Amino acid sequence: METFGAACYRHPTFKRRRKTSLCFAMVVLVLAAASIGVSSAKIPYYNEAQEHSKNRQRRDQTNKEPNNNVAEQMLFSFFEKLNYLEGQYGSNLVTVQDATDVYPILSQSDSGCPVNTDKFQENKANLPCYTPIVTIHDRISDPVDQSQFLPEVLLLSGIDTPKQMDILGPSSIYETLKLLLDCAACEALSPWVVPPAPAASKTSSPLNDTTTLETGLSFNPAIKCRTDLQSQGIDDSLRKWMARLAATRKIIALPIVDVAGFYQRLEIEYTGYQQSTVDGGADSAKIEASSSSSFSQCDFPYPDHWKNPSSLSSSESSSNECMIAFPSQLVNELFRSHAIQLGLAFHGHVDDFLLPSGWVGVPSWESEVSLSASEPSTIASVDEDAMIEIGWAYSMFGGGFTNSGASPYSVQAIPPKSQQVIAEQTDSDCKGATLEHWAFSAGLTLNDEPNSGVGPIWLEKCDGEYASKQPSHYDSLSLRSFIVSVVASTSNEYPPCLPGFEVDETLCLPETDDPHFFFDDSSHLGSNLRMSLLATELVEPWTSIRSIAGVELRDDIVPLSPRLPENCPEARAMTLPESVLMKDVNITWTVGGAVTVTETAIMHGKWDVLDKKIFNCLTQPTKQELDSFFTILRDFEVMEGETAQEMEDDVSFTPVQNGVTRWHPSQLTPIGIFLPAETSFSVTLDLSDYKAGDIIAIYALARTDQREYTRENQPQSSFVNTRTNPDWSHTNTGTTLGSASAVQGRLDWFSLPVTITIGQQPGFFQSKQPVETSVRVSDIGLVTDGNIGIEDLLYPVLAAIVVVSVVFCCSFCREESDGTDVFSVLKERRAIKRQKISMDDFFSEEAHSLELT
Repeated sequence: METFGAACYRHPTFKRRRKTSLCFAMVVLVLAAASIGVSSAKIPYYNEAQEHSKNRQRRDQTNKEPNNNVAEQMLFSFFEKLNYLEGQYGSNLVTVQDATDVYPILSQSDSGCPVNTDKFQENKANLPCYTPIVTIHDRISDPVDQSQFLPEVLLLSGIDTPKQMDILGPSSIYETLKLLLDCAACEALSPWVVPPAPAASKTSSPLNDTTTLETGLSFNPAIKCRTDLQSQGIDDSLRKWMARLAATRKIIALPIVDVAGFYQRLEIEYTGYQQSTVDGGADSAKIEASSSSSFSQCDFPYPDHWKNPSSLSSSESSSNECMIAFPSQLVNELFRSHAIQLGLAFHGHVDDFLLPSGWVGVPSWESEVSLSASEPSTIASVDEDAMIEIGWAYSMFGGGFTNSGASPYSVQAIPPKSQQVIAEQTDSDCKGATLEHWAFSAGLTLNDEPNSGVGPIWLEKCDGEYASKQPSHYDSLSLRSFIVSVVASTSNEYPPCLPGFEVDETLCLPETDDPHFFFDDSSHLGSNLRMSLLATELVEPWTSIRSIAGVELRDDIVPLSPRLPENCPEARAMTLPESVLMKDVNITWTVGGAVTVTETAIMHGKWDVLDKKIFNCLTQPTKQELDSFFTILRDFEVMEGETAQEMEDDVSFTPVQNGVTRWHPSQLTPIGIFLPAETSFSVTLDLSDYKAGDIIAIYALARTDQREYTRENQPQSSFVNTRTNPDWSHTNTGTTLGSASAVQGRLDWFSLPVTITIGQQPGFFQSKQPVETSVRVSDIGLVTDGNIGIEDLLYPVLAAIVVVSVVFCCSFCREESDGTDVFSVLKERRAIKRQKISMDDFFSEEAHSLELT
């Protein structure tokens, strides 16, 4: 068959130049369309519908016997999807482990399991229910042996009685994890290089998927995943933000703490739902019976000083029932082995707080804080003020603030039980503390004896075999966490299809043009998801440079990319030619992970002056390190006799600015904007004193959420201390996971640096604008994309336009000449009519002149 190009060449109009251009343009368009069609047919990226089908086939092969237990099918489907996260995204980014594998002491628990989960536990018998712990931790960017200071956030659900469990809590956590992993995996893929294309079959992970086209051309999966996210409303800025969260935090998720209780909830709601309706079809007697089947929500010990032994009988004071249930034991092990600062606990509606809309419960300790053993305090603690501020941020961002009719969650204080209430409780009451109060037990005692050799809080030893194997003292880092209750609205209807629990996956697949749950401000799941993201965001402040001299930096934090000190200057870099533009270089940056920005500025200086051990892209410099560095630097500059300008060129700071972030209540107002734009700061630098060859480091730094407090009312939480107290430094000594967790207080938070290399003065036709030269560590050694960008053609085209314009002006726009210039001579020459003459005629005039002489 004759090709389209050959037919075009043989066409009678080919000789006509206008037709020729059009013809070849058609050839290019056809070839491009063909290549795009082939690419679309061979997209090497995760297809959700296909994977759901594969999961269903695998499950059908595993379970040969028909299973009519709907609740069990839903629960097992959820477990399979959680386990598939590790296989899909890789263990370097996410791990899924059974609680008894992480904490072997829990395997001795007497807790029974109403459903057989042995197949998820390597067929080990006589274990508590399979309880998955999902951990997002970028082990390439932050290796395990270097990640002790990684901020930790906890998301959990299912720690109530079955009647009071949030039916959408596990789904909310699953969708949050999947969204974070999707964004992190996509951001880790580079759209600027050609990925390797081995002939081997593709893997199950989109990060390693390098399937090639039949034509031999490689297709970059980064472009496909970005397009897929954009189709759900996740644009570049949202993708980069969520990828940053996944790469710079350790997110610990317990989607179902009490698996046995949640299984009963599924039985109640969805077995009854299939028979009639959710409200009318469930067995009310079964619901009431389930209310007392689990007491893990109040199975935590109260601090010893909350109780008044004189108000209790001798028999009551000698019995301390707590840490009896498997869920509370699991949570206890989790807190002893981590340095959790923030967390969310999702609950269903509770009878004690019947509110028409959902609400955020903030633990209150004001009435129980003691400044001395005999004198209660009426001063609201600094920690409580901070927690209320965070609670309102959760409420406004999670509760919905667009024009759809949704309203923010209310914020309610949860007071601790008084001594009288504790004394009057019966056996059927919840005698212990709730998770939220217990998680901050250390903050309730402000006058601990120094040098006692133990942590700042002593909890009474609970009765039981498990408690007898645990020390009664917690270390100095434990139980200083802000865990907020998120309580569902009583009006929420239970959906017939829970995301993650689908027995038939095809029933719950979203339409291709549907926005992500993140944008659904009228659903309880969307609210939970947004609050989970906000908790992950607020656990630690951060700042990032966005643009320099009008050039937007393409990368922020790149997940799954090694952070090597030797590659630090190249990770975010630009070349700025030496020119007059150096006098006014505008820099923009943003601050996140906080509510208020007390101080922020830009630091710039020469790389060869900075201490690479402190400014290494791996760790945040401490106040002590900064004080020591600048003291030595200034002493050295004085010894060298440097001038004030030379000292400023070494390292200097711009004037301090302040403001609020987009998480401040003033920004989260119902004004019809779904997500406020991130806070932007800007400053203009004069870099004209630097010369060609100088290499400059630009840092953004910020001081956030500063609070005034007195000696009598000092903060006790890690959340407040890590951003206000440079002397706050604790390491978790009770870990059983092989890697310690630690917190280090600091005042200033530094961004990743941007390196500016001052280039040579540009030529006449060369650009004076800066050019980004950033290099991803993961891109080193790969072939760069050979596509020619518009910037590669701009200056040659401009030069050609200038030359043509000069010729045009000289030819047609010049003044009248005397007829001797080149253009006039050429013009006259073209006007001479050519004709044939004989040699005699040609030399006749010359012969005549010779005769006269």
